[in-house]
Amino acid sequence: MDTILSTYNGWSNRETWLANLWLLNDASLYSQLLEAKQRDEHETLQAEWLAERIYEQLDWYLEDEVASLWVDMLRGAFNKVNWCEVINNN
Repeated sequence: MDTILSTYNGWSNRETWLANLWLLNDASLYSQLLEAKQRDEHETLQAEWLAERIYEQLDWYLEDEVASLWVDMLRGAFNKVNWCEVINNN
């Protein structure tokens, strides 16, 4: 596949670009990004830590939701985020 067609605004996909956009423009999320970056661990572990914190918030928002197309799509989009790319570019 052509690289231009498989990226989004210079990121590996739209979900990663969008996650990064929110992480940089929401004070609470930004503090979590900074905390992840300050961890004395390999960037892969930093990315895993950040993804877990954000996923916990997603779970909290969706805890009262019944199974639906919308819930599955949100979780599916979350799973497409390349968290290592986010860590490496901030």
